[in-house]
Amino acid sequence: MDSQMILLAIPLGVIELALAAVALVDWAKRKAFRALPRWGWLVVIVALGIVGPTVYLILGRGEERAEPDGRDSL
Repeated sequence: MDSQMILLAIPLGVIELALAAVALVDWAKRKAFRALPRWGWLVVIVALGIVGPTVYLILGRGEERAEPDGRDSL
């Protein structure tokens, strides 16, 4: 692997990990999901790399969160 490939792979890996972390935190706090059951979305987030968390954040989140933060949405 040459240095240009490494310079490209590092930022993409960081982006993938950050996106997965955001999706997993949201998944853990949410109680309502669309299209798949809770465990199904966990498999999608973990197994499908950058595509899984993206699909979950766009399609999988239901309307309610498990722990409301007390703030009114605008």
